[in-house]
Amino acid sequence: MTMQTTITASTLNGMDVDQAMATINAIAADPEIARFRLRACNRWITGGENRSTIKDFFGAKAEDSSRSEAWEFTNGEPPVLLGHNEGANPVEFLLHALAGCVTTTFVLHAMARG
Repeated sequence: MTMQTTITASTLNGMDVDQAMATINAIAADPEIARFRLRACNRWITGGENRSTIKDFFGAKAEDSSRSEAWEFTNGEPPVLLGHNEGANPVEFLLHALAGCVTTTFVLHAMARG
């Protein structure tokens, strides 16, 4: 038995409801759509400073190159960890990523429930 939620609003919590529900239904019909391969390229600058570049990825069964420019993130360390505060350190970036994942998932679940 499958359960479908009917929502009449076109956007909720800043999310396109129709697109979200279509995506949920598409994944239910073909779970391979949910397989993503995300990529990052990292290069060392000096000391504890390094930079990651993120642009293309594979998702929804296709390469996605919709970003015209790559995202760049500079990692650094505070002086107590021998750095110069060039950027957040990798653990802080990880905490940011986890917080963003939890928040976005919460918002998506709330949107799906109406």
